[in-house]
Amino acid sequence: MGKDVDSSVVKIKPDAYYKMILHVFRFGNRARNHSQNIEVMGVLIGHLEEGEDKKFKNVIIEDAVPISHGSSVEVEFSINDYIFFEKANSMYLEKNWFMVGWYHSHPDLFQHKIFFSPTDVKNQFGWQNELNPSGIALVFDHAYLDNPEDPGFRAIRLTNPTNVRDSSVHQVTAIVEPPDSLEYYFKIVELINCVHTKDPPITEENETADIFGDVKVPKLNQLQFKQPMIDQHKVIESFQIGLANFLDLSLTPLIDFLNSISTNISGEIENNNVEISTNLNQLKELINTGIDKIQRKYKDDLNAELFNAEGYVDDFLDQIDGYQGEIITILDEIKEIVEVKVSDLLKEKFDVLKNEFSRDYDEFHKKLVDFNSDISVNLDNLEKIETSLNSLSEKINTIKETTLEKIKKMQKETSDVTSKKQSKALGILTDLNKKSQKFLTNMKAAVLILESTKKPIFEKIDKLESEKKQLLSKIKELEKGGSD
Repeated sequence: MGKDVDSSVVKIKPDAYYKMILHVFRFGNRARNHSQNIEVMGVLIGHLEEGEDKKFKNVIIEDAVPISHGSSVEVEFSINDYIFFEKANSMYLEKNWFMVGWYHSHPDLFQHKIFFSPTDVKNQFGWQNELNPSGIALVFDHAYLDNPEDPGFRAIRLTNPTNVRDSSVHQVTAIVEPPDSLEYYFKIVELINCVHTKDPPITEENETADIFGDVKVPKLNQLQFKQPMIDQHKVIESFQIGLANFLDLSLTPLIDFLNSISTNISGEIENNNVEISTNLNQLKELINTGIDKIQRKYKDDLNAELFNAEGYVDDFLDQIDGYQGEIITILDEIKEIVEVKVSDLLKEKFDVLKNEFSRDYDEFHKKLVDFNSDISVNLDNLEKIETSLNSLSEKINTIKETTLEKIKKMQKETSDVTSKKQSKALGILTDLNKKSQKFLTNMKAAVLILESTKKPIFEKIDKLESEKKQLLSKIKELEKGGSD
């Protein structure tokens, strides 16, 4: 088992301990046949106690959830168990609780010796690892309960949870807290009621219902046939007057014969009833086993389909993310196009204004030179220059208005293009959403169809079995006829 290598403590609340004890004793106890004791497995719900920084922290176990039972030797996790583990974490998320470990029992040993099998070590690595080095395992052995001061279990951890090749383990100190509420004792009353009604004191998460739970097979003492008897003394007394000798000689043998016949008939009826009861019990066990296999297979297939559906939805979400990226890229391209076009248009208009101004300036400069030589001419030229400047101002205003109109038109065209592309992208997203909803609806419909076809399939199987028997009977008749 290894030495104690950590000083942490496991604290178990009363309700959690109560549920574990019920689960363990339901499938393993001294009242059952030694070969019928079965291992059980469940998960521990709780939290870690914050405190000093150390490798292993104190664990507080608030609740326990029974999951399943296995063979009389060991128990392993199934795919349905792992599905419930994820469900349990979400159930207790609001309380900030999570799965801190697991528990199981060794009911077939009764030798006061807790041990960790290779399967137990493999399972423990799933609970205790780098993410949760304080994960804990509780192992129950009924023999320890012979001591009134022993809780019947031992708390165990991996010594080195980061190394999967190291299977060494060590024992951890565990404390069961006493009840602090009257509600705990009401549970004892419920347990007593379950004993009288013979209902299971606790059920497992993966437990399938017994379809014959309400069907009661009569017990052997209820099937005993009451033997009919003819009281010969009363018969003889009724005929004593005048017929005493006749009755002694004739009716007595007849009554004995009738009594012997009734004895034989009652014996045969009782034997037939016993045989019918045995056959009914065997049929019940076979059908329960078959239904359990069908339920487990159907549940596994349904879980696999749901996993595939989740993957399909994830693919749709990835496509939607891809379209969002394309929309952002398109908007960036539109922005670049608008910036380039506006820049080119401004540059073009500025060059035109610059050339016109330069030309007018040259003319004005020439006229000024001429003005120095001829004042009169210059006066006329001044008027022309003023007119030219006014005309130039009007042209500048006209060009400015035209430029602004073109810029507004380009902005409108760009806005329309952007709006259309955004509408198209929103349409694609809406269509994808509708397809996702339609796919989920189809999945639900498929599940309902599978449920509705289960009964016809069973009826078809029964019909095929009946036809098979008829064909076998006909084949035997044909073989018999051929041999004759």
